[in-house]
Amino acid sequence: MAMRHGLLKSNDVPVREQVVRLMKLSRRKAVERSFKDAVYLMEQALELDPKNRSIHTALGEIYELMEKRDKAILCHVEALRLEPQNPECLAYIGSYLMRIGQDEEAINYFQDCLKFAPSNEVVFARMMHLKRRKCDWSEFGKARKKIKNFSKVMKAIDPFSFLSVVDDPEMQKQYSVLAANANKVCKEETASFTAPLAKKDKIRIGYFSCDFLDHATMYLIGRMFELHDRDRFEIYIYDYGAMTQQQGRLRAEQSADVYRQVGGVASEIIVEQARADGLDIAIDLKGHTKGNRINLFDHRMAPVQISYLGYPGTSGVDAIDYMIADPVVVPPKYRKHYTEKVLYMPDCYQSNDDSRKASEDLPTRADVGLPEDALVFCSFNSPYKVSPEEFDIWMKLMKLVPDSVLWFYAAHDDIRDNIRVEAKRRGVSPDRIVFAGFAQQAEHLARLPLADVFLDTFAVNAHTTASDALWAGVPVVTKVGKQFAARVAASLLHSVGMDELTTTTPQQYQALALKLARDKDYLADVKARVRQGIETGPLYDTEKFTRNFEALLEKTLERFNAGLKPDHISLS
Repeated sequence: MAMRHGLLKSNDVPVREQVVRLMKLSRRKAVERSFKDAVYLMEQALELDPKNRSIHTALGEIYELMEKRDKAILCHVEALRLEPQNPECLAYIGSYLMRIGQDEEAINYFQDCLKFAPSNEVVFARMMHLKRRKCDWSEFGKARKKIKNFSKVMKAIDPFSFLSVVDDPEMQKQYSVLAANANKVCKEETASFTAPLAKKDKIRIGYFSCDFLDHATMYLIGRMFELHDRDRFEIYIYDYGAMTQQQGRLRAEQSADVYRQVGGVASEIIVEQARADGLDIAIDLKGHTKGNRINLFDHRMAPVQISYLGYPGTSGVDAIDYMIADPVVVPPKYRKHYTEKVLYMPDCYQSNDDSRKASEDLPTRADVGLPEDALVFCSFNSPYKVSPEEFDIWMKLMKLVPDSVLWFYAAHDDIRDNIRVEAKRRGVSPDRIVFAGFAQQAEHLARLPLADVFLDTFAVNAHTTASDALWAGVPVVTKVGKQFAARVAASLLHSVGMDELTTTTPQQYQALALKLARDKDYLADVKARVRQGIETGPLYDTEKFTRNFEALLEKTLERFNAGLKPDHISLS
């Protein structure tokens, strides 16, 4: 590296000033993903001040970004040894443990951190999210109250961690803007594009994500990649995830005209590559979800930049011009809660794969532990989405329908133990909860028809799991909310002609689920109409979806070339 030939340390400058300078340079390099330079600079700082806790912590952060977890945790542990009650050290170790899936240990560190720094909103958000992941609702009421107090003084936050706690699009926008600004890599866009653009044979679209693998994103969007009109569009995929042999990643690579594996590559190099590729439109598929590099878009990689699919809310990134939605998830009255202009798909915003297939090995109810003659309510949402509010209703339903069971997705024993306790607390025998573990998509699609009624969650609806259930012919009962995440199931139901399964209050939600459970003829009729809606409606018409998606993209470029600022666009 060129910087190694320069003199970074000097006897003429006080040690403290040298350390501060080296740390600033290192952090800048880390943000730019120039990790080797960042590590070298931190090591130089450590030589000057080996007992400086901040340096060990910062070096640990860099190793985390490099996915060198063993080295990262050693740095964090050394930092904590130097300052055993330092809340920053405790927070970093908790966050590290959270990333590697050690939830229980992470919660313990977060709790210790909050003893010394009770106003640390990021740590509180992460702790609450981890508790929600295992259905520990012991602080649920306190959390909502604390969130409202935090929102007045908040400096940084994990937007995703709070999605399931409150249904408040204004607050979620605030979180996203804070997160986007906190991680901003440049104060202003480092490139501009002049209208009109030079004419090309095809429009070049770039998709950016680390979820090009066996993940919900690829289950939804993989078919659209294959169906893009290659006479009019060139598809570039920038994959900053792991290089695996998973079918989802292979499918993404095979469906792209140009596939670039950029995992671990410095941000400035990815940005330069995207510009050199001549992208017309850059699309972020991650938002504020794990592993995102949404701040690549701060630089401006293309004349038009769009947020889509990965995160059910606003990005808060100034340089992202549009988000893709539909009139149900973002009706006009809620547009003010999104920093982007809305591209309105005419049906549902969610792409789906019409080539999907269930496993030919169809299980019986006995195979999965379900009673043969029971009414089966199911919840296949990720457990973090479930709150006491929904669970109270589910337990009331089970009391009102004595021959019913709840088929509950829980892959880990601690979740199952907590749910059994919560059921018993509400007067329902834990034996009436039947747990489902993880299954590959084909096997999951094969088991879904064993359920009678899918019970949705409120603040964050079922997304992929709802479209899976509908595809399998299982009615989804939802309650529509305000934020994007709380309106997804309503959009899916609308697209299959089943608006009657969307309710607006908890009371309506319970009454509808009870009617389906008690009235066998009505349930059979609803199931038949769900299947008909899937067969004849737009939700699984991927060809039609792709053409509409492309038409919206073309309209964004028409506006740009006409010298017009981004605005809300629909096809009607």
